[in-house]
Amino acid sequence: FFGVIGSSLVPRGSPLFGEIRTPNYPKPYPNDNVSSWDIQVPKGYVVKLTFKYFDLEPSESCFYDYVKIKADKKDLGRYCGRLGSTTGNHPGGKEFVSKGNKMHLEFSSDFSNEDNGTVIPYRGFLAYYKAVDLDECDPSNAAENDERPQCQHFCHNYVGGYFCSCRIGYQLQSDHHSCKVECSSELFTEASGYLSSPEYPQPYPEHLRCNYSIRLQEGLSISLKFLEPFEIDDHQQVHCPYDQLKIQARGREIGEFCGREPPGIIETNSNEVDILFLTDESGFSRGWKIHYTSEKIRCPQPVPRDQFTIIRDLQPVYQFQDYFVVSCKTGYNLMKGDQKLVSFTAVCQADGTWHQSMPRCEVVNCGSPKNLTNGVFSYINESANNEYQSVISYRCNEPYYHIVTGRGG
Repeated sequence: FFGVIGSSLVPRGSPLFGEIRTPNYPKPYPNDNVSSWDIQVPKGYVVKLTFKYFDLEPSESCFYDYVKIKADKKDLGRYCGRLGSTTGNHPGGKEFVSKGNKMHLEFSSDFSNEDNGTVIPYRGFLAYYKAVDLDECDPSNAAENDERPQCQHFCHNYVGGYFCSCRIGYQLQSDHHSCKVECSSELFTEASGYLSSPEYPQPYPEHLRCNYSIRLQEGLSISLKFLEPFEIDDHQQVHCPYDQLKIQARGREIGEFCGREPPGIIETNSNEVDILFLTDESGFSRGWKIHYTSEKIRCPQPVPRDQFTIIRDLQPVYQFQDYFVVSCKTGYNLMKGDQKLVSFTAVCQADGTWHQSMPRCEVVNCGSPKNLTNGVFSYINESANNEYQSVISYRCNEPYYHIVTGRGG
């Protein structure tokens, strides 16, 4: 019986072969995690372990995250890092072989995976182990078999047989030999992340129909940044006739891309983006990789409709859920259509628009002056102007009448 966690390819309790993967693989492994595996094969056989994928946080002497391998009461090594990293101790293609029939693995991760404040999504490792006897997958042993195994990607030997497996992003087909890429309906919900064509930066497979969806909360706008290299089969005279990368935002077509020139940064102004990648039966292009980020969606800068409108505490940028307040200068009423407003506030919505349009300021009209019994009035500045700051003058029919003001008026 094995202590293998998350084994999906090997029948539970098989004594001949299996796989070991870090928690959540191929997604990033969790922080503050300790996992261990005890491998035991039948007596008279030894354990051979190889890493098919290895991506742990690199550090000097593998102090932070690591996997430690033990067999026969001896340490076979402590490993971490990424392929090509200058720090750490990457196992590469090394084969770990026990002298007895047991092997122990211990995986440990610390409290974070950050580099200068940036979270690095290390994906852990995928390892295969087997009880070693005759290796049917070894080309040098082909003469001892009627036919070499035709595994499309990986061949794994075990005592008395072999099994096939596929690279990341592929699924083993019903013939148990061929592999088909699995890239349909991939969903991304984190505020930022990476997505790429299968095998990137190696040439992508033929006959792909990959669909990637980014779905973030309302009020966020997604930005797409294409990384180098960018290679999708194209044609000098016809636009993208072979392979196409299509991008949509909430059903709105953003573009169809191919060629050798990356599109640069695309501001989608949407929290929902769909990416469709289609390929034909041939080609050797290396594909594409996108780093997507998000920020609160912006609303247009509010602009007064007239010189009498006052926008209080005007900000340089307005984002989702921000608001502005409008008032008028003295002598003017705040108006929306024919309606006089007591106050006005507009809020930035999730679609990047204001929830109501800018009002106007209309000068106060005092109406026609009251007539004076036994007297008359006249306009001082403009004839028949009853608006704010207009002035009239009353006078009595002298000498029989004179103006009385105050309580005695």
